[in-house]
Amino acid sequence: MTSSSPPTANVETGLARPGSSLRPRRRFARSRELGLLLLLAVIIILFRVLYPASWEYFATFDNFSSVLRNMAFEGILALGMMLMLVGGTFDLSVGATASMVGVVTGWLMKTAGWPVPVAVTSGLAVAAFSGFINGFVVAKVRVNALITTLGTMGVFSGIALLVGGPGITFLPPGFASFGKSEFLGLQTPVWIVIALGLVGHYCLAHTRLFRQFYYLGSNPKAAFLSGLNVERLQIFSFTLMGLLAGLAGIVYAARVATASSTVGAGKELGAITACILGGASLQGGRGALRGPQFVGEVRRGGPRDLQFRGGPLVRLVQPDLGGVQIADGALRAGEVGLRRGRPVAGLGDSGGQPLHLVGAGGQA
Repeated sequence: MTSSSPPTANVETGLARPGSSLRPRRRFARSRELGLLLLLAVIIILFRVLYPASWEYFATFDNFSSVLRNMAFEGILALGMMLMLVGGTFDLSVGATASMVGVVTGWLMKTAGWPVPVAVTSGLAVAAFSGFINGFVVAKVRVNALITTLGTMGVFSGIALLVGGPGITFLPPGFASFGKSEFLGLQTPVWIVIALGLVGHYCLAHTRLFRQFYYLGSNPKAAFLSGLNVERLQIFSFTLMGLLAGLAGIVYAARVATASSTVGAGKELGAITACILGGASLQGGRGALRGPQFVGEVRRGGPRDLQFRGGPLVRLVQPDLGGVQIADGALRAGEVGLRRGRPVAGLGDSGGQPLHLVGAGGQA
């Protein structure tokens, strides 16, 4: 009589795999996080050696808080994008949604004279509705997510320009004070990202609703056949993504007291990149809101902030900026090296067949 070992959970996806070893996977995930942090440390040491005079400007808490503050906008977008990538899809309209909602909220406060709480609530409602539109078209009409969100990206960007022109300045002091308020030396946007990250991590790791996205992203057809409501899950993820994008736009407008019509241009790619570097996969079924995503976001911001906040030498000597790009490329190559030897995400979860982004109803 033979005994079989019970299936253990995949660290990245939470899915059970018979005969898999949980401890080695945990060690690999931790070593990957440590490797990314070490690579980032190498870049910092490199600039310490090359630009010793600028170190006093860079190695300060003010600069550190500035880096976190500038990461907050894309950080909020990345939190929602991680859920979408886990579920096997993505949203390219999040940057335009953030711009549109920020401008609409600013217009309601300054031009229409609405109270700040009412304007903010209305802006978040617009954001959720815009996400719902994307989800409905993808899930019910069954238009590919790439085509759908590219189209709505243009629509939302146009609305932002029509409502706000180049931007709406001098927003109410009560609204601006919220975005600029500080606690323990960090501004409100940073704490919002931290709070959302903790909540998102708990939901993805411990709640039934959010863990269904791992099954959806790993094998959409199997998820559909097992009884999961694929269409409802997709609409929910797009709606939540829209809501978070709107929140990012409002938080940014509060921080700078200006609602810009173009603040979100290109930010969707930054959010996707942060998630991929943080362990997600474009094929779906993998990812978590924990250390790697933070490292991915820092990796994107780190060399950039060395470039612009590293002191007068780095800031003013234009030829030296090429060194920043070289260092950034070296760090990117190092990340790819850390991924070598790891199975391609999505393969092996469905009998060796590659997975595709889903349209609706489990149709790949």
